[in-house]
Amino acid sequence: MAERLCIFCCANFLPELAAAAGAWEDVAVAAFPARCGRPPIAWDELRPLLPAGCSQVVVLGRACLGGLGALPGDFPPTRIRPVDQCFHLVAGEQLVNEAITGGGYLVTPAWLADWRGQLKAMGFDPGQARDFFRDFARELVFFDTGLDPESRHRLAELEEATGLPGRRVAVGLDHVRPMLANVVLEWRLEAERRAAGERNRRHGAELADHVAAMDVLARLARTRHETEAIATIDELFQMLFAPAALHYLRVENGVPIAIRPIPEAMEADMRALATAYAWTRDDRGFLLRIQHGEETMGIVAVDGLAFPAYRERYLNMALAVAGVCGLAIENARNRRRLLDAEKMASLAIMVAGVAHEVNTPLGVGLAASSALQGKARELAERFAARTMTQSDLQAYLANAEAATRLIRDNLERIGHLVDAFRQVAVDGRVTDHGRFRFRACLEDALATFGERLSGDRVAVNIACDPALEVDSVAGDWASIFVNLIGNSLRHGFKGRAHGTIAIQVREEGARLRVEYADDGVGLAPASLARIFDPFFTTDLQQGMGLGMHLVYNLITHRFGGTIQCESRAGEGLRMHIDVPLRPHRETAP
Repeated sequence: MAERLCIFCCANFLPELAAAAGAWEDVAVAAFPARCGRPPIAWDELRPLLPAGCSQVVVLGRACLGGLGALPGDFPPTRIRPVDQCFHLVAGEQLVNEAITGGGYLVTPAWLADWRGQLKAMGFDPGQARDFFRDFARELVFFDTGLDPESRHRLAELEEATGLPGRRVAVGLDHVRPMLANVVLEWRLEAERRAAGERNRRHGAELADHVAAMDVLARLARTRHETEAIATIDELFQMLFAPAALHYLRVENGVPIAIRPIPEAMEADMRALATAYAWTRDDRGFLLRIQHGEETMGIVAVDGLAFPAYRERYLNMALAVAGVCGLAIENARNRRRLLDAEKMASLAIMVAGVAHEVNTPLGVGLAASSALQGKARELAERFAARTMTQSDLQAYLANAEAATRLIRDNLERIGHLVDAFRQVAVDGRVTDHGRFRFRACLEDALATFGERLSGDRVAVNIACDPALEVDSVAGDWASIFVNLIGNSLRHGFKGRAHGTIAIQVREEGARLRVEYADDGVGLAPASLARIFDPFFTTDLQQGMGLGMHLVYNLITHRFGGTIQCESRAGEGLRMHIDVPLRPHRETAP
């Protein structure tokens, strides 16, 4: 609503100020009673005089304003503008002061129009005023503004009643107009300052919102999962529009899915949305389709806008970011599809590897059991025909012993394979953390190799403080070193009479760093790239390719550390292991 200025003045000056204010449609002039402060004007007296639609007030006067105290809370913003002399409202300061100094009694057209009422208010009737006026005035000075054609006649009557000569001073509205224009200009400037301040505040708030929105959009572009993308879209729309309610309907393969409760009528409208957008039933919000290309990713309902008048602007902002929202959801779904495909491919590789590893000992066991069954059938037939000899029985027993040994060995092989597969899934194992001396754990792992690590065959050099204690899983570290050393013995030193292994362990702050190296045959680049892959081995006769995969899982998944391998063909192998340590916790005595 447009602002309107109300100017209050004494009733004696109302015609002049009202005439001058006619130049402005948004300025109104109202008058309070002319009684020169006997008694002063009060706010309760001004309140019923306020023009309709008044948003700002200026009060002009002198002695009549002395009783105004603090501005009431229900009053429009008000400025009090006192003047040195009330007649300064219609005439210049010098002119008024000269008239007063010369002993003039000053009157205006409005005062003159009711001169009899004015004398009566002063306590005189026309016959008694002559002596009073002669005592303190020499003449009547009439500031003629030209608004009352009867003024000259009335001035003559007043001269007769007071016995004083009258002097007419033609002032017109030349003084009133610039004075009032200055008041209006000050009001407009103040209003413009407020408007500019509000615009700057709103602009700053919008700029802050846009910066925050850009930050949210940047985070939206980095989301990896659809639930995370939807949550970020919710945050973005809440920030931009601050609605009373925000609903999201997920759509995949053309099927709408409510991820959280939505009011029945609103959900029906969202499901029925056939265009890019639509207004809500109460026109206080909108429905928006989130798309990528021609595919619908979801539908957003923004309901209960705080400022419905700006709904077109809000909708345009929503349409501007809808494409980014659709792209983020599409990327999240593509990532999920890729992960699913990778999982299926990994599962297929795992199943094939397990089948391959188990199939060989299983086939040998089946062949041995089948051969044993055949030998048993032949022996039974000979026994039934009474043609079985002692040598037949001895041959059968020898075959049975060999076959059962073969079956047992291959069943044990299958058992070891299954246990190895179980160990590879380290995330499912229960771990027991505890403090232990690291070098003692390492030496226990070395002891399991017995004569294979004798000094004349393989030299092992250890650089580890015997007093070093860590809070970790001793069994897992033993498995790591057993697999590393076993890998060096089986593959690194294959076909060699001698070899050297160097193990260096040090604690740096809250991390444990292990350097493992051998001077074996090393690895070709193609083998180095796959060393931690499951079922990868450089010698199918010596292993099944799960040892280094187990080491990798223990270090990265169990301990949250890293392992890197460096190697070149003919130059040995080096492992760099970096693991965070659990903080030491003192136990109560």
